[in-house]
Amino acid sequence: MKKICALFASLALALCLTGCNNNEISDPAPIQSSSTTNSSSETSSISEESFVSGDASESVSAESGQTEQNSTDPTPAVDEDKTLVVYFTWSSNTAGMAETIAALTGGDTFEIIPVSPYPTEYTPCTEVALEERDNNARPAIKDLPDSVSQYDNIIIGYPIWWHTAPMIIGTFLENYDLTGIDIYPFTQSASMDEEQFEQSMDFVRSCSGNGTVHDGLFAKHSDTAAITSYLEQNELTK
Repeated sequence: MKKICALFASLALALCLTGCNNNEISDPAPIQSSSTTNSSSETSSISEESFVSGDASESVSAESGQTEQNSTDPTPAVDEDKTLVVYFTWSSNTAGMAETIAALTGGDTFEIIPVSPYPTEYTPCTEVALEERDNNARPAIKDLPDSVSQYDNIIIGYPIWWHTAPMIIGTFLENYDLTGIDIYPFTQSASMDEEQFEQSMDFVRSCSGNGTVHDGLFAKHSDTAAITSYLEQNELTK
């Protein structure tokens, strides 16, 4: 009788092992977070206010026994400075600097595009640029914003053309009342001539009206360390 029971037990164990080997092992299901994050958006022309709920009172839930905060006196959050990164580029070097600056500051961007495009070839472009400089011209800009009054900071970039800033930079700056706005020029050139940089700064100052023009950034377009250092020194990073 004991031999028969042992035989049945062996058969049952074999059947159990066979069934287990035929089952597939699946990966554990992903863990889903129970919390959700709300996002808000801003446009370049409309500043939205957010509020932080402050409170002095507490209530206790009879069922849960947990303390709950009641929102009574909302306090306006401190608005951060708004920054606009403006740039004119011909060879794309200044555009590269502007992209780095926008990423580090979280600022909006506006590319200065002339109504009449500059020649794409080097020599013809220099000839047009020289004529504009000698005539103190103000080339027209496509799709200029109606206003920049919503910005606290304007970081404006350009290449050095004929020892100064391109005249189209004057077009942008003179188009607005820059009272109360901090202006930070940035530029680069092949020669990296400091005297030419200072001449470009003089031009920017002469075109900025009542805006406050700060010391500018003069660095190679690929020198991200210098760009980052300048922004940090002027407390422009986000």
